[in-house]
Amino acid sequence: MTDTKSRSLDPTRFREVLGHYPTGVTAVTGIADDGEPCAMVVGTFTSVSLEPPLVAFMPTRTSFTFDKLRTAESLAINILAHDQEQLCRRLAKPQADKLKNEAWELSKGGAPILADIVASIDCKIEQVVEGGDHYIVLCAVEDLNVHRSIAPLVFFQGGYGGFAMGSFMIRADQDLAPTIARAQTLRSEIESLAFEIGGEITLFTRQGDDAVAVLSAVGADTDIISPLGSHYPLIPPLGDAFIAWSAPEEQQRWISKAFGATEQELLTLRQRLAEAHERGWSLSLDAPGRRDQLEAAIGEYGAGDQLPAKQREISQRIVKSAGYFPIGELDQTASHDVATITVPIHLREGEPQLILRLLYPPKGVPGTTVEAWAQRILSFAADAARLLE
Repeated sequence: MTDTKSRSLDPTRFREVLGHYPTGVTAVTGIADDGEPCAMVVGTFTSVSLEPPLVAFMPTRTSFTFDKLRTAESLAINILAHDQEQLCRRLAKPQADKLKNEAWELSKGGAPILADIVASIDCKIEQVVEGGDHYIVLCAVEDLNVHRSIAPLVFFQGGYGGFAMGSFMIRADQDLAPTIARAQTLRSEIESLAFEIGGEITLFTRQGDDAVAVLSAVGADTDIISPLGSHYPLIPPLGDAFIAWSAPEEQQRWISKAFGATEQELLTLRQRLAEAHERGWSLSLDAPGRRDQLEAAIGEYGAGDQLPAKQREISQRIVKSAGYFPIGELDQTASHDVATITVPIHLREGEPQLILRLLYPPKGVPGTTVEAWAQRILSFAADAARLLE
């Protein structure tokens, strides 16, 4: 048997190391047997079992509030939202009548449900087990609901905050000034190219998992333009001109963002990368309704602050609405409506950090014209690389 003394640890060290693991923040509420509504903040809530549905939380054994809560007929686990830090701090204070000045209503089970929380779980205490200086309170789930589908409140290293999924979130801009200033050397040439072809020509730089517009020009009869600093997600099939020259693991990371894609769609994405790398450019064709769907999805992405489930849903819409067309199958005589042609600018060996995008040029052109546009932009990209270097 292990000697307890041999397992003793410095409490400060224990807190420091475990503080590197973030926890969710919940408020456990109930009506005590004396009729008082009670609440306590708990950072040790967890799901335990699906069949039967069980959850647990772990209050300290010295908690006066838990002594009252355990007399309640039912409890509610209130999952707090990222914008409820002040509510959390109020409920964490050791005082009576914590809910006196808070907004709440009774759940089906008869426990207080706080206003504006993310979700609630109605439950009854099934077992209380001693675990060192805490109790392990096992609860049977009787009902549960989502009230506000936003990011939850998280406790990490002594502070409160929210949550964002790293591979999807828009990062704070790095200093784009040098890149924007450098791009100005191409302004007159890009304006001429846009006027020559029509549509919009935009120069993008890569910033993490986003493409950011640093220069844009439009041709005649074009009333759209990408604002300076516009972010576009590198979510399949967008951004293939950046990714096609990446290492295999980076390509796979890009493909893995195509949530909900079929096996055929995943195969098509891999073919798209291979074709872009081989030919030096990629093509998307426009289709009725597709443009509005894609722009709406990108707009939602740009708004940020989505939960992972919403981010996956946006990704699925982008995959379905971006009209990739294999260049090798492009009919040279048929009429085509081009959505985008993208071409990287290779300044050095390795992954390109700048791309040129032709957006919505004149409609109804033969495949030979599409090919000519691509070759013209390829030639321009080679000249731009020499100018920038």
